[in-house]
Amino acid sequence: MFCINVALGSTSWRLLFRDEEKANETFGFINAPREDGIIVCDDFGQRLSLLNHKSVHGVMFEDLDQTKAAHIEMALHQARTQNAAQKLAASDPALRAGATNAGPAIISPMGNGFRPS
Repeated sequence: MFCINVALGSTSWRLLFRDEEKANETFGFINAPREDGIIVCDDFGQRLSLLNHKSVHGVMFEDLDQTKAAHIEMALHQARTQNAAQKLAASDPALRAGATNAGPAIISPMGNGFRPS
């Protein structure tokens, strides 16, 4: 899957394509300088009509399989970072002392399910 994001003023439009060649062709068509408007269609029935090409602030081409791999790598990086931080926290004397000094237990006035009538 391939995606073209078109930034239009304060909003954006996403076009999705199954075929990389068609996505590249559409990407080039949107980016070509012109004075007239254009209409492009994606593989999922969306139509983008640009009446004024100057309203396009940017266009991004995205390979969604590569984006998925990037998100997975970022999640793995976050998990490794969290694991390393937990190991450092476990070996830090000040944090370890704070964790073991929990203080007195909280006493509930209605403990053990007792309910006065």
